[in-house]
Amino acid sequence: MGVPDLRNLNMCLLASWIQRYNLSDNVLWKNIVYYKYRTHQPNLFCCPNYGTSPFWKGVLWAAQAARLGYCWKVGNGRKVRFWKDMWFGGSSLAVQYWPLYVINNEKGITIERAWDGVNLKLTFRRAIPERLMLLWEELLQIASTIEFSDNDDDIIWQYDSKEKYSVHSPYSVVSFRGVTPVYVPAVWKLIIPPRIHIFLWLLSRNKLLTRDNLGEKRELQDQTCLFCCEIESVNHLSLTVVLPRRFGLRFLSLWIKRWGKILNRLPGGGSAIIRMKS
Repeated sequence: MGVPDLRNLNMCLLASWIQRYNLSDNVLWKNIVYYKYRTHQPNLFCCPNYGTSPFWKGVLWAAQAARLGYCWKVGNGRKVRFWKDMWFGGSSLAVQYWPLYVINNEKGITIERAWDGVNLKLTFRRAIPERLMLLWEELLQIASTIEFSDNDDDIIWQYDSKEKYSVHSPYSVVSFRGVTPVYVPAVWKLIIPPRIHIFLWLLSRNKLLTRDNLGEKRELQDQTCLFCCEIESVNHLSLTVVLPRRFGLRFLSLWIKRWGKILNRLPGGGSAIIRMKS
């Protein structure tokens, strides 16, 4: 009935503190969080959740979901993890180059420590086989595109054109997988009596007491429609039998009323109208 999912909404509101933390500079609460929860080792998404306050534990819980919508803009490379954070492409390098990631020894290494501008300083538990050398060469090409600057690494929200976090954008992704349903919000915008609002909402949710729904609650011997031999359901009544038939009769009566006089002037027009009306 248009009521938001409070659990998802609460998670999206808690996740907004990630953007606040990133944009706030030299404020007391950020300094406390910085030293108490070690958000600089190397970034906020890596904070341990043991020994934390209930509020900050909730923020970290929301951050695990929100991190899927963030990508990193590399500055000095001190906050971005080379493998686990998303800074190149549509996913982390750990996902894109999983065969190399599983045998790598430095899984939590930052970009600053992994790439010195010339060499990719990664070690592996065993020798890289020939079939993985092509992946290693691709990884070297990706590392060569890194351009360091004096600025700190910054996070960018991908689900908004302004690249800024808003509560609405993650809520639509979490609740509707990025697709907002059209028919349910449109029902409440219609200028009709409240009882029809509720009826259309029940119709969209398939909650009307049709015979197929009644058969799920109790034993019902006959679930067929009164107008035909098919199973009585919401789609059958609204799209096949009742509404199309009433709409067709209403349209036909208006058409006869509007154009009847013209057709009566034609040869055999009156008899045609009588046949159509019957």
